[in-house]
Amino acid sequence: MESLVIYLILLLAIVAGWVLGRFTAWNRKGQTRDTGDIFEDYFVGLNYLLNDEPDEAIDTFIKALEINSETFETHLALGALLRRRGKVDKAIKVHQNLLARPGLEPSFSDSTRLQLAVDYISAGLLDRAERLLDDILSENSSAKWGALRHLITIYQTEKEWEKAINCSAMLLANSAYKKEAELKAAAAHYCCEFAEQLLKEEQPNKAKKLIKRAFSFDKDNVRASLLLARIEQLGGNFKSASKYLIKVRKNNPEFISQILGPLAECYEQLQNMPEYEELLSNSLRDGPDVSVVLALSQLVKNRAGDEAAIKFLNDYLTEKPSLTGLVELLRLQIPKAGAKVGSNLSLLQLTVDKVLRKKPAYQCNHCGYESRNLYWLCPSCKKWDKIKPIMESGSF
Repeated sequence: MESLVIYLILLLAIVAGWVLGRFTAWNRKGQTRDTGDIFEDYFVGLNYLLNDEPDEAIDTFIKALEINSETFETHLALGALLRRRGKVDKAIKVHQNLLARPGLEPSFSDSTRLQLAVDYISAGLLDRAERLLDDILSENSSAKWGALRHLITIYQTEKEWEKAINCSAMLLANSAYKKEAELKAAAAHYCCEFAEQLLKEEQPNKAKKLIKRAFSFDKDNVRASLLLARIEQLGGNFKSASKYLIKVRKNNPEFISQILGPLAECYEQLQNMPEYEELLSNSLRDGPDVSVVLALSQLVKNRAGDEAAIKFLNDYLTEKPSLTGLVELLRLQIPKAGAKVGSNLSLLQLTVDKVLRKKPAYQCNHCGYESRNLYWLCPSCKKWDKIKPIMESGSF
């Protein structure tokens, strides 16, 4: 029943397109088929539809509909609707039939080939889609910009990062796209993906070049800064690494939890922990985050002992209650408590810790997807650079 309703809607759309086409054609003698013949085709198509033969119905409706500037969009809409309903094979048939029409205008042909490429991508026929889009690209028509977008989708799916980078660069060279933030962010991540591959192959110098290219697409890209800091750390360049990590703190403070570990290692290697502590204190004043509080409490403990760290945490949690901070406070207090109290505190610590492990640490600010892990590409909405750490500023 649902299928019948869908095809009846398609029929209405086609009839509407036919009426528009006829309205124009009545002013042009000898350019249309006889009206009776066309209506006969529609009745034949409707009969197929009522007999649950939708494929034959679609073929008949398409045959009945003349191709001109008034009806062309109806054909494309029909194909797109079928694709969205999951009937990709029928969408492919619609668009292939369009391309088979003799004398199809070049602009119509370009639009149809782009839609057919989308059909192939939806069906997982990426090789066919790529060949079709490459043909459009080689013709250097206005459709090449749409072809580039779809090629980027294919190369991202197939993890062909170098090709994705090159297509992105071509698209961003067009003044109509050069300020498109999502495209620039995606291009930067393609560079980072390729750089990570090179790091696994132990080619850090080539990886560095790619990361620096990522900055040409997105100068404040967090992932690129973290990768470059990692490469510098591995090479023993701790001062340089710390600069890239501090850049993240300055431009993307919500990612501060990601930099504290490597930043502490850099300052420790540089034997400059007082500067690290000063940086943490400034960060806490700029925007309180529990990860900064925990890092500071560890420094206080190393310098002045457990009691000083307990006092520091108590003072902070009194003003800004935090479950994460409470777990750390309990961890410090348990060894100092008696057997019975210590047992109760341990139970409390385990309970709160279990609650925290169930809470998401990251959230996509586009679709709301939540996760315990950081993904640069949202698994839900497939957008790059939208997942951010959930900052626990100090409240239950």
